[in-house]
Amino acid sequence: MKVRIFIVDDEPAVAKVLETYLKELIDDFEVIPASNGQEAIEKMAEMLEEEVPPDVTLMDLRMPVMDGIESSKQLSAMGVNNIHILTAYVDSDLAKVAVTVGVKGIIDKKEGFKAIAGRVAEMVRDMREADSD
Repeated sequence: MKVRIFIVDDEPAVAKVLETYLKELIDDFEVIPASNGQEAIEKMAEMLEEEVPPDVTLMDLRMPVMDGIESSKQLSAMGVNNIHILTAYVDSDLAKVAVTVGVKGIIDKKEGFKAIAGRVAEMVRDMREADSD
């Protein structure tokens, strides 16, 4: 099963670096990048129409055009789940707001990209195990 990982971040290097680390940890996956929250909504609408939604969405918090909270709220309203905020700005207020807009988790960029890729790979392995049951 090919896993689709949607990475929304205004810094293009984030998706590229995570993809590089993920290649060391899992196989048969695809990274779909978007550069802001509005682009994420547009790309998600296309993916949903084509019936190929992402399995995991990593959403930056601070981006131009539309931030990660508003974008996550709209994606959740579209039926998307498994959204994780990927940010360097973690605090308890963010966690409370994120939960109210449908975010499943918060990943701190300060963990480093290798550790983040490890967490995503673990999510993918868990999904694959659940599918094989």
